[in-house]
Amino acid sequence: MQHNAGFTRDDVVTAALEIGVDRFTMGKVARRLGVSTADLGRTVSSRDDLLVACLERVSADATLPPTGLSWQDYLRRLSDSLWDVLDAHPGLDHTLINLAWAYVPFMSVAKRAHNALVSGGLRSEDAYLALNYTLSTVLTAHQQAVAMAETVESDRQPGRSERGIDVATRMWDERFGDSSAALGMRGPNELHSGDDTDRVPFRPKESWLDRGAMAPKLEVIIGGFSSLSDVLSGAGSNGASRGPSPASQSNDTRESSVNTLVLVFHPNISESRVNKALGAAAESLGGNITVRYMYDIYPDFNIDVATEQAALLGADRIVLQYPMYWLSCPPLLKKWLDDVLTFGWAYGSTGTALHGKELLVAVSVGGAGSAYGREGAHIYTIHEFLRPMQGTSRVIGTKYAVPFLSVGALEITDEAIARRAQDYAAVLQTPELPLLDIFG
Repeated sequence: MQHNAGFTRDDVVTAALEIGVDRFTMGKVARRLGVSTADLGRTVSSRDDLLVACLERVSADATLPPTGLSWQDYLRRLSDSLWDVLDAHPGLDHTLINLAWAYVPFMSVAKRAHNALVSGGLRSEDAYLALNYTLSTVLTAHQQAVAMAETVESDRQPGRSERGIDVATRMWDERFGDSSAALGMRGPNELHSGDDTDRVPFRPKESWLDRGAMAPKLEVIIGGFSSLSDVLSGAGSNGASRGPSPASQSNDTRESSVNTLVLVFHPNISESRVNKALGAAAESLGGNITVRYMYDIYPDFNIDVATEQAALLGADRIVLQYPMYWLSCPPLLKKWLDDVLTFGWAYGSTGTALHGKELLVAVSVGGAGSAYGREGAHIYTIHEFLRPMQGTSRVIGTKYAVPFLSVGALEITDEAIARRAQDYAAVLQTPELPLLDIFG
């Protein structure tokens, strides 16, 4: 094997994407680059680490529709953009559907789309739902299109192959005949009509190999939210109002209603690159997000326990942001945990003050991701080094979210920091964070 000593993490990501996000293995990537699997450990720590990097690349390269459109037209064009992304990255649909955390790297993109929908006339809470429904529809329709286009060995003619859509059509005709009126559904322009003469059948159509199955479903989504919007300008039938129109909402009130407390534990924040950028991104959100720089508040380490506990009580989500020091946390954070999370308040039979709140740790790591993992210098993964935080969360009854990790802080580029800050802002505004499995 020819040794390729000059490959980078970006090269590894490119190779994995060329193989396919749901098909690559470390061995396949290594062979594609002309290196050994062990060599990959210089840039990625594991397949999961590489998969995250792939999803972050896809997210960064995604092209969204221009702003200034009505929300209806934005959704239509967004669905086409998403379809193009899925076409460009075979297996991405399968990964996003079947891997619980795979959507997280796309939150900054989702937030930009959400803002465009709100600017186009949709209420903030409905924009989140519309994005959810649209993404689910595009993913399932695309996965179906891929299955329809795949060739399989014919069970009727040995030695010959046929497309999935041909098999489906034959099975349909054998059961229902080829009548276009059988088990049909209305076309997108007939949603409110009582006329059944132009119904679109469930019998497979060639257009399903592209976007034909997606379009009518998308129009149902748009029609549903349009009908909802018609009654939102005033009270519903029971006199309940859904709140002010988007035009009268401030930026703050459009954001998540989750009260978020971000506690930044960095001993020299002015000299920081990563944590300084993350903190600034969190501060820029305003609204229900409060950022406190703990080393500025407690330079002498004399922590006001009553103040800290009151701040925690007012939060729905607690974020502990800090750099990893000696595979642990900065000393002020350790003292804060010792002083503030007291018996009878945070834990013990009567210590239920924090039960049910979300806990997110946002950790920056100076070394490269390849240093963590079974083949790395530190042997253990970053998640394993964070087990004390996960265990603390379990003791105090909080919901431990998937940590927000910024790896390679010592050598990270300014461009990468800016992207990470955008991702952080999007995560902070997410209504409900994905939780890490107890042994994740």
